Amino acid sequence: MKCVLDPNISKLHALRTAKQAAAILHSLSAEVNAAESLAEHFSDQPFVRLLPQKQLFADADFAVAVGGDGTILRCAEKLLRYSAENNTPPARLVGINTGTLGFLAAIEADELELLSRLQTGDYEISSRMMLRTQMQTAGGETEPLHALNDIYASRLNGKICDFSVSVDERLIGSYRADGIIFSTPTGSTAYALSAGGPVMEPDLSLIEMNLICPHSLFARPMLFAPQRRITVTYRGVGNGGLCVHVDGKKTAELRNAESFTLTVSEHSIPFVNCKGHAFYDALHGKLMQPLKGM
Repeated sequence: MKCVLDPNISKLHALRTAKQAAAILHSLSAEVNAAESLAEHFSDQPFVRLLPQKQLFADADFAVAVGGDGTILRCAEKLLRYSAENNTPPARLVGINTGTLGFLAAIEADELELLSRLQTGDYEISSRMMLRTQMQTAGGETEPLHALNDIYASRLNGKICDFSVSVDERLIGSYRADGIIFSTPTGSTAYALSAGGPVMEPDLSLIEMNLICPHSLFARPMLFAPQRRITVTYRGVGNGGLCVHVDGKKTAELRNAESFTLTVSEHSIPFVNCKGHAFYDALHGKLMQPLKGM
């Protein structure tokens, strides 16, 4: 069993938890690897092999992300990049939560004994769909980008913006709002939820569209079938463009009449579920209860 540790070292508790996880995995006779940039942090654990980033996920069975949801998203991005570059399936992703919410995590920091299930096979795999987007600008079409959580667009400084949305080249609406969010079922519990969208089971294959603070009494979230191709065209006036973010990272700024399209990605990320009904447990324990530490 080959495992890659990917901790958020900016968080003291995450690094401490990652080292505890490394010791448990080593006791299970697993090969434990980490990026060579983390050498000083694992100097007291010589059984942790330190590898260049380009080789880190080669033949890995599991990628163990230790931190909050952002850490897990970034690990998924690394897995997808390695998978695409090497034409191999991505390693199975195990999230260990040391953050506040950690809705994407399979294990809490005080449940590390559950890592033994990776060896026994006592776990389930949830294949999480992703979104694929490309920008159509005056300079041509950009390279595709992929999102596990969401793709959203808004203007800087919270300014209201105008845009139209077409599905399979048919106009469904012209909107005035602070922005627009497209999310996967995995991302339905993130930004889309805060904007009033529904919670979706992560194993579904749907595209959710949600307006951000629409200037309308009748705007509602919409769900689209996975085969749909959606196009958002910016109808900009004045200064400033429409900023497009992919899993929280700004990737483009569109000008008037420029657009971006999105579809369901050809890629997916296998999430490890160590606790059975993890989604419902998380829904009750994390979204229906006060946040930890508050």
